Amino acid sequence: MISYDTKVEVLEKLDRLTRDLNIDSVRTFTTANIAAECHVSRSLASQYLNELVRQGLAIKVNTRPVIFLHRHAAERYFRCKLDKLEFASMQDLLKTVGMDEAHDFDKAIGFELSCGTCIDHLKSAIRYPPHGLPALLVGEHGTGKQLMSELTFEYGVNSGTLPQKARYIHIDCACYEGRDADLEGAVFGEGPQSGAQYEAQGGVVYLSCFDHVSAAARERILQRIGSGDSDEGTDVRPPRFLLSTNRSVDSDVVRAIARRVPILVSLPRLAERGVEERTSLVMHYLRVEGRRVGADIAVSRGALRALVNADFKDNIDGLRSCITNCCASAYLNRDSETLTIQTYNLPSSVIGHAEPEPDDDRIISGDKDVNDPSARAIGFFQKIIDPVDALDAGEISFTEFFTGAAMSVHAYDDYMNFENQSMNPRISSYEQLLGPMVEEVNRAYGIELTRKITRSIAQSLFTLLWSGVNLVKWRQLNTVCIKRALDLLAKNQPGTATVVEQVAVKTKIALGMELDDLSQLILFIEVGDTLRTTGGPRDYLGVIVCHGYSTATSIADAADRILRTHVFEAIDMTYDQDVTEIVGQLSRLLERYAHCKSMAILVDMGSLEKINDAVSGLTACDIHIVNNVSTGLALEVGSALIAHADLSGVLDRAGEVCAPGYSIVRGSRENDAVAFCSESGIDAADKIRGIVQNSLPGRPNVQLVTCDYSMLAQKGDAAPLFDGYRIRAIVGTMDPGVASVPFVGLEDILYQGSSDALDRALFPLVDPEGVAEFHSNLLRNLTLKSVIESITILNPEMLYIEADRAVKRLAELSGEEIDARRRIGVYVHLCGLIERLVTKNFVDEAPDTDAFERDHADFIEWFREAFADMTRRYRVEIPVSEISYVHHMLHVKMSDAKGRATIAGMILEDE
Repeated sequence: MISYDTKVEVLEKLDRLTRDLNIDSVRTFTTANIAAECHVSRSLASQYLNELVRQGLAIKVNTRPVIFLHRHAAERYFRCKLDKLEFASMQDLLKTVGMDEAHDFDKAIGFELSCGTCIDHLKSAIRYPPHGLPALLVGEHGTGKQLMSELTFEYGVNSGTLPQKARYIHIDCACYEGRDADLEGAVFGEGPQSGAQYEAQGGVVYLSCFDHVSAAARERILQRIGSGDSDEGTDVRPPRFLLSTNRSVDSDVVRAIARRVPILVSLPRLAERGVEERTSLVMHYLRVEGRRVGADIAVSRGALRALVNADFKDNIDGLRSCITNCCASAYLNRDSETLTIQTYNLPSSVIGHAEPEPDDDRIISGDKDVNDPSARAIGFFQKIIDPVDALDAGEISFTEFFTGAAMSVHAYDDYMNFENQSMNPRISSYEQLLGPMVEEVNRAYGIELTRKITRSIAQSLFTLLWSGVNLVKWRQLNTVCIKRALDLLAKNQPGTATVVEQVAVKTKIALGMELDDLSQLILFIEVGDTLRTTGGPRDYLGVIVCHGYSTATSIADAADRILRTHVFEAIDMTYDQDVTEIVGQLSRLLERYAHCKSMAILVDMGSLEKINDAVSGLTACDIHIVNNVSTGLALEVGSALIAHADLSGVLDRAGEVCAPGYSIVRGSRENDAVAFCSESGIDAADKIRGIVQNSLPGRPNVQLVTCDYSMLAQKGDAAPLFDGYRIRAIVGTMDPGVASVPFVGLEDILYQGSSDALDRALFPLVDPEGVAEFHSNLLRNLTLKSVIESITILNPEMLYIEADRAVKRLAELSGEEIDARRRIGVYVHLCGLIERLVTKNFVDEAPDTDAFERDHADFIEWFREAFADMTRRYRVEIPVSEISYVHHMLHVKMSDAKGRATIAGMILEDE
């Protein structure tokens, strides 16, 4: 019984060891090691092991020394049944199970795809003479930096670059954080023949988390690494140094390290790897867990897809932890020897990463390789290029070739839409972004590409970016044939080629991805097939070239809208630009539309000969070049292009149709007038009119009339004044608010010596020399004192002194400086105001002065205090409505005529 129990113990030990099988290191499975593990003699262990082989429970490999493997655990590792139980060597065993022995980098999943560039860099770092180059591995946690460093060492030994006695030494710099001296001692030793540099024996020293080292220590270590010297007095070659960091390649620390390290190796995130790689990683770790628990593994298609599409914070480490968790959940509920992972075993954060599909419940065995999703697509693509030789040799017609190619593309579309990736979110997002781009191409070429074309481009991009290794190899193998097929299509369908080229350009702009030849080939067939039924791209082109901001664009847009189709392209030129400067742009435009049968270039001005030279030889069709473009001419030419009419005849007639005509509407100068008004009355208005009249030279053909201010304020341009005159401007001390006529404030004339608005009113009636003389005379006649004398009957000198003193006091009390222009306006207004109050010729307060009193009580108080002496001297009281107007004059923008009119209307009341 004891013998039986020991034999069972040997079998169980062999099972556990085989679960962690590593074909690169099989010393664990020797008789001596198994005997030591089970605490029995070597001869007894050999006896039991050979008996287990005869019973079919173990397999034997006759290497030196002989090794034994648990049969079922080995079958689970090799994923096949072993009918033979004894093998001459490990190579014989691997050949039997259909496995090639993988070496160094070939062991890495994705070594031909996403990791290919990284591996090339690491090979260069190891083999660069005389002693290699240091390399920095950059990648997030869990992207495989340590595995890559180990495989780099293995590659160096296998290639003969590193000596057979070389060793791999790993030092975690994070463990030495804050202890720079200890780290440098661990790397370089405290004396000769010590430290990792010596112990590696010419191998590889891997310093992980190198960013945790202080800046000063980093510099010292990098300097010594860069020297590449071996220890003095020894024949040991210096090791290769590999450094790593989890930080971003754009971080300041990584940039500082990279300046001293010649080779930078950036490892991709899990989410950046292709679908096939991620699928292989998932299946690999599922099988690892299956061997660990001694069970066959299986996974539902839905669970597999969710794991493949999920993004893990810790990348591959996060994926492995998730799979361990899933297997633990499934192990508790299993009802057979097979460990099956269903979607409900996944964490909730992973389940949401895959849209449900009809066959999600189908079970995939872990001992089978998942079918390459690109295998079906390769079959469709092969059918497209197979007839290329026959077409080239003239054995089949282009129509036969194109029809067969279109059928293959349609079958590929059906496969992608209904069998493979119809719900993939990447395709949907590409399609959404590319939709407006296809519509833009439709408008440009007058075609009707459907949403199907947009989806085809999105599917091609998905296949390009996420294809498996088989499709990558097929593309490389058939590069020449794919290019030949594309060239033959372009030769036979030049119009379609133009459209495809523009779609490719706009796709590059929209997504930053270039369509490869295979993607363009599929797109070409899709577009060509669509255009066969809906009509090809427009075979005419109009180009408008004009100087000025968007002038050409505006004419082209107007003509296209009226013609209800896209005819014209536009080239806008700056005013000082010559035709020769837009030759390149024009040439590229004509080359893009080289398939067209008729073309016309319309220019606004310039040398037609220069354009003739620029476009000569660019197209096979005649190009009509027309000068003096207008919207009418564009419509005539555009209509002819659409109808494929004879452009020469159309242009002969267009010269007559579009010739300019003219008529004259004689203007009346008899009733032009400038009106003068003042809230102080007709007399004050007449005095202002006199100042202006005395300043005008000669006898101008314009009348200067006075009018009643209150009438203008109440009736606006319905006042009787407008029945007899065409009023060009109103001049006065307060704006009556006539919206249809510009108002010129007297204060503006005082401040500027004239007014732009008054000049504009006089200019059509007075020649430029007369306006200049008017300015000169006005400056002589216009002083503040003379103006005040003109608008008041009171003592003007005393009135001015009082107003000046009051305004300065108001500025002190309010704490706001009053500029010269506003001060003049206030003087004029106040002097007229005092006269009106003295003569009892004032208006009642408007009802909305309550709001002003509520909001500006402080200003009212300041105003009354500042003007106290003035009101006592003339025995008047200034109403709130007048204070409100002064407040407005001091705070409104000088150009705000509308605001001034509002105040004027506020303080007047209908009489």
